[in-house]
Amino acid sequence: MASSRSEQSEQSGRSESARPGPARRASRAKPGYQRLSPDERRGQILKVARRMFTELPYAEVSTAAIARETGVQRGLIHYYFGTKRELFLKVVQHLTATAAVQAPPPDEHLTLPETVELCVDLFLDTAEANAVTWFAALDAEGFGRDPELLRIVHRFRDQTVEHMLAVMRVPEPTETLRAVLRVYSGLAEAATRQWLQDKSLDRDQVRTLLTRSLLSMVTDIAPALERD
Repeated sequence: MASSRSEQSEQSGRSESARPGPARRASRAKPGYQRLSPDERRGQILKVARRMFTELPYAEVSTAAIARETGVQRGLIHYYFGTKRELFLKVVQHLTATAAVQAPPPDEHLTLPETVELCVDLFLDTAEANAVTWFAALDAEGFGRDPELLRIVHRFRDQTVEHMLAVMRVPEPTETLRAVLRVYSGLAEAATRQWLQDKSLDRDQVRTLLTRSLLSMVTDIAPALERD
């Protein structure tokens, strides 16, 4: 049912009121247009939306522009995703899921300092590639403090903490250590802003700040808090 409706939506957006002749059909043909399954079309739209939300602030992106870039009618964007807000939430969900999947598996051959450097490098790579979208998500820019968006961000922070614990091979992490790592995630976000938005620090400086801070939090600060 959904598949047939989606195909009708695409066909109706391209139809004309009068039956076109051969020359008119040729002029209407979109170069590079492909008939895709509903799942493939959703993926194509999501890919274009993610790129546009990454390159531009939320307020400067429209569903009409996304439709033009994708080569579909605007109505198809709304059919698959609803409003621009709902599409943006899907983009943020996809971004956080991709970042979570990229977390490296534990490597027993690496020392703790080397593992910490690996975690920080991965975080910086992800932040640099998706800076505009990520900061828009953190600030809930364009539509206020959206509860669903905040749930996505908080869930991602919790997942990031669990990935860090797994990569650093912490066998039985305490709630104190988890809390310390949540505090560290706030530091990481603030440091990234100084690098990518304010330009007051460069990447190497942020890398040094975050690696040394994380190592200190895990080996010194968290144990000291647990002894108190």
